[in-house]
Amino acid sequence: MSSIPIALSFLTTAIGMCAAAGGADAATDPRVEAFRTTCIEDRQDFEALKRRALIDGWAPVHAGVNTELDSMMARAAEAEFDPGTTALLESYLKAVAGNDAFLVLTSVASEQIDIVGCYVYDFEATAPIPPSLITDWLGVPPSDTVDEPDFIIGYTWETPEQLPGTWDIYLAYLPEDGGASDLAGFSGVLIKITSVDPKEE
Repeated sequence: MSSIPIALSFLTTAIGMCAAAGGADAATDPRVEAFRTTCIEDRQDFEALKRRALIDGWAPVHAGVNTELDSMMARAAEAEFDPGTTALLESYLKAVAGNDAFLVLTSVASEQIDIVGCYVYDFEATAPIPPSLITDWLGVPPSDTVDEPDFIIGYTWETPEQLPGTWDIYLAYLPEDGGASDLAGFSGVLIKITSVDPKEE
């Protein structure tokens, strides 16, 4: 299925896989905490995620605020959609640990399945977050790992049992001037969850 969330995932997964973010201690990372606070509880409900983003202090943001966000969104906008598919996207800005972080929420609804995505980006990151932060939280190691420091460093947790309805979680670190960042339109850190919105009977 072709969609904005899948296009956004392509910005990391199609070029390598998922990955980790920049500069954290062994116990926690403010970007991971921001991700968990906003993206997890309402992960299957696009409208609820939008409300939670505002409650958590994320401010809606539009084109022209950040060149890397604009570049990434331009690539996502090139996605082709299957007939009958409705795609929605909202982006937000918030200061996290002194740096601008960006939140992107996506929804792709079709007759077969509705997919909701929640992405946190730190374009200023210069090093990956240890995957142990996600492993310790979920209680399971990543199901896939890509370790190509000049291209992308990535970790994927597929269908974690602790989070019903979740398709996957991943961290991605794309080094500046690396092959993945050239394809994706941005460098830095991505933390993402994709979930399935259960259709009403």
